[in-house]
Amino acid sequence: MILTVREWEFLKLLCWCKTVPIPEDWCGGIYDKTMVAVLEYLGLVWCSRNGKYIRPRPSAYRLLETEGCHFIGDAKPQTNQRTLDRRNTAARVLFTFYTAGSNVFKDRVGEVPDGAVYLPSFAARSANIGNPFGSTKFYGIFQTTETLYLVFFVDDAGIYFQKELTLFHSYIDRSPIQKTGLIFMGDSTSEIGNTIFHAHSPTEQAKKKYNTDSFGKVFSATSLPVHFVPIGREGAQMLRYIAMPQYRERMAKLILRRSYQPPYDGLPDTDAVHYQPPHLPAAITLDMDIKRIDRAIIAAKEQGFPKIVLYALPEQMSFLREHYKGRADVIMVNTAGLEKELGAVWDGQEKTAPYFTKEGRCIDVADFAACRKNKA
Repeated sequence: MILTVREWEFLKLLCWCKTVPIPEDWCGGIYDKTMVAVLEYLGLVWCSRNGKYIRPRPSAYRLLETEGCHFIGDAKPQTNQRTLDRRNTAARVLFTFYTAGSNVFKDRVGEVPDGAVYLPSFAARSANIGNPFGSTKFYGIFQTTETLYLVFFVDDAGIYFQKELTLFHSYIDRSPIQKTGLIFMGDSTSEIGNTIFHAHSPTEQAKKKYNTDSFGKVFSATSLPVHFVPIGREGAQMLRYIAMPQYRERMAKLILRRSYQPPYDGLPDTDAVHYQPPHLPAAITLDMDIKRIDRAIIAAKEQGFPKIVLYALPEQMSFLREHYKGRADVIMVNTAGLEKELGAVWDGQEKTAPYFTKEGRCIDVADFAACRKNKA
């Protein structure tokens, strides 16, 4: 048996994350049950009995080492339930950025990148002496050519926002990119919105060990852009758009084509004028910058417009229609046509070609056998 490019890339991701969840439908382009079963048979991965976690065996680390891919594994198997669950979430977040085409194997923020970079929090922690991020709850930092984003996965437990933000700005102080924002991730756009905007009753609130800020409070208090990005392919699609330079104007022209008209003066948070009467202000909301949408609606109302028009992806429609009912009309974008225009190719698509080493040979059963010493 010969190792494929897809299997090799999955082993790199697995050893980088240390623990990943069982495959989901949207993970099919990265890994699936069949691939995991094959790698388990070859002694490269281990699946927990409860079926929740996949881990690399020492043989996987040794195999990657032969190609100069150095990853540090656990000194002993991790058994803490909270740690394992956080690792699963961290892996799902990282896979979303990986599917978007971001470089996910960095351990520090560098110069302005050629493309998008996602720095996972576990890498930031391990690369800093003294571990200043030890008690923070962020999941990563997303770096584009224009903006640095602090990434969170929303939940009812909340975050230490002022501490997170202070350390974030201290960490990126020497970066030439000074524009910043927040990305709130979750299983779906609607779920993120419910966590942010639903006021939990006292009986629903879990006891907090520490005095954290709720995500709803953070959203209300911050002046930074806040993007709602779901886990999975839809989220990856959004992240690809966000990473494009001047993506708002570019998307507006691609979506409206010959009907495109520049936005009205005094409405900088909108992107165009809707082509049908009464020619309302329109905003491209593929990035789900909720703060910007709120500002656009308020500014349009101040100029005498009853509402605005939002152009959105299919996954975003339900939340936007409910949240902005009566204040905005929501129109679904033809994503297939848009992706074709952009010439989009997902990095996570199946790569069934054999993986070739630096010496130009394939990795086969003999290599697996050599690396399977001490299989545990």
